[in-house]
Amino acid sequence: MALLDFLAAIFAAALAGMGVGGGGLFVIYLTLVRGAEQLAAQGINLCFFLALCVPSLAVHFAKRKIRLPIALLFGLSGVFGTFLGAYLLSLATPVLLRKAFGWLLLASGALALFKKKK
Repeated sequence: MALLDFLAAIFAAALAGMGVGGGGLFVIYLTLVRGAEQLAAQGINLCFFLALCVPSLAVHFAKRKIRLPIALLFGLSGVFGTFLGAYLLSLATPVLLRKAFGWLLLASGALALFKKKK
């Protein structure tokens, strides 16, 4: 099973690197194939992509594609949003979260499917 986990992680990372949305697919893999709880799968997914963002961030810094003041503003906003989200999460039930995540995936897929190309 470790080989399958490794291949699923590589596949999800490759899709995420191309902007396809590998994170959602990785959560689906973790819940359906590995039997992980929804919240645990989402937490694993976040840790997975945090580890993957470090090399990407280094490349973007090297190419001078990051505006530091804007990045700091977004980072601080993200920290605030994290605490707000954690509080709201403590109020929600796992069933509600599972349904909301399912609808989010459906909406995201529909938008990607019917999006007009420029």
